[in-house]
Amino acid sequence: MRKILLYIFSIISAAIIPVLIALSIMITLFLTPDFHVRIIKNLNLVKTFIEAKNLEVETDIKREIEKKTGISAFKPEYDRAKKDYDEKLLAFNKLNKTDEYKSIEKQIDELDDLEWEKSSDSFKTEADFKDFKKHKMKELKSSLKEIKNYRDKNEDAIDKSEDEMKKAEDIFEDADDDMKDKEKDARKIIEDRQGEFVNEMYHDISKIEPVLTERLNTLFLEKEIKNIITTYLDFFTSYPEQKNAGNVYQSRLNVDSGIIDTSTNVKVPPFSMSFIVKVNDNGIEKEKNLLSEVFAETVKSTPGLKSPWVMSKLFTMSDSWIAEKAGNSILKGTGITYSGGVVKSGPILLSGSKGDIAEKVMIGMTAGKYLPCAAGAVALILLLLIFIFSADRRNGIKNIGYIIKYPSMIIAIAGIAMILVSLVPGLLLPEIISDPVKYAFLDRAATTAVIYMLIPVTGIFFILSLAGSFMVKIGKR
Repeated sequence: MRKILLYIFSIISAAIIPVLIALSIMITLFLTPDFHVRIIKNLNLVKTFIEAKNLEVETDIKREIEKKTGISAFKPEYDRAKKDYDEKLLAFNKLNKTDEYKSIEKQIDELDDLEWEKSSDSFKTEADFKDFKKHKMKELKSSLKEIKNYRDKNEDAIDKSEDEMKKAEDIFEDADDDMKDKEKDARKIIEDRQGEFVNEMYHDISKIEPVLTERLNTLFLEKEIKNIITTYLDFFTSYPEQKNAGNVYQSRLNVDSGIIDTSTNVKVPPFSMSFIVKVNDNGIEKEKNLLSEVFAETVKSTPGLKSPWVMSKLFTMSDSWIAEKAGNSILKGTGITYSGGVVKSGPILLSGSKGDIAEKVMIGMTAGKYLPCAAGAVALILLLLIFIFSADRRNGIKNIGYIIKYPSMIIAIAGIAMILVSLVPGLLLPEIISDPVKYAFLDRAATTAVIYMLIPVTGIFFILSLAGSFMVKIGKR
């Protein structure tokens, strides 16, 4: 009976303990503000911002080209004309036996130019060479005459096919001329607006990005963003406190998808993010806008840039750019506004299905906060039971060592493999977004999050596998 219980608890422990440990590590990381800040730091936000602006300029130029030339709308017409001409040219050449006729003419010319001195190796005597040349020439001219006779017999069909081909050729030539004019106009528009391309500033980007990224990290991410993340993590991991405070409550009259029913309402803390940062300016602490002032001044003071004016202009206009985006797309209809360097919202109330989901997330995250303690207690109890049901003290240590060693080794190897896989761009996240900038941003975010989650998990399980091996050796002594 004792052995049976030992086997049962060993199997349960080997299956449950690694899962509990892995979940505890991942949830602990997820609920730590610094974990999220580290991920954001690795997203190359400065470069992404510049690329986003560059993409906006490119889209605007493409829109202007299309408006003035209609080149994209004309392309199907051009392709149809080209295809029609190619098909009719092929049909005419086939009916007219053009390729066969040209091939025979070429052979006649080559045979006519053939000299005995160059062909002496293939013939015994010059007379044999002349005889061969005479018969071959007669044969080729006969074939040429057959094609001419064929053309005379099918003159009407060939003429009709030629007329259709020439008509299609005229249409295609006109379309080709129009396409060349449109392409010329498009190139002129691109040349006229070449100075707006951020592509021309990649030399400057590579030089200025480390400095701007350092400013972004120290002045903004490690302070403002960390405070925002902390606020919402504290809110979502304190379900009982928020319910007692009246931020989670039931609404008996809620209309959702045409149904009047009871639902959960969740009052989320208002969102506020300020780009106004505190900087030390010659020993005096001043408040400045991170983008339009700190970044712009940094660009102007950096020597060796090829386009400092364009780069600084990009940031000095960032306020108006963000405000425009806020009004037109990103924040439209969300109740979130941008003014004076601050993105903020009014009270946020989640109701209906959103409220129900938010409540479940709060319960899960609140429970997750206590998972490491619960996991440690469960693991300790299971390992203690294995030790108790083992034959003696050394067997107990050895059995616990086996349970720790092999599952930990498997998870550590799997973790290393997943880290290596996640390093391949595009392999972790399928290409679900056509926008290359947004896709690159999301792919990097997913890759960074996975790596930052897997490294500590893999490291801890590697240490546990070594500890398990050590325990097995002690138990075998």
